[in-house]
Amino acid sequence: MMEIYRWFWWLLTIAILIWYTALTIYISYKGVFDIQHMLKKLSSGEFDPNAPES
Repeated sequence: MMEIYRWFWWLLTIAILIWYTALTIYISYKGVFDIQHMLKKLSSGEFDPNAPES
């Protein structure tokens, strides 16, 4: 019976690590584009601090 618990916790740990890694990569990927967009607006002079965010 203990062998089943060992496999259960091992699989659960692997699943959580895969989920956490995928989430981290996704957030990083989206963040890079947000930063690039922000830097382009700042360098072109389009930035308006009083404009609502879109």
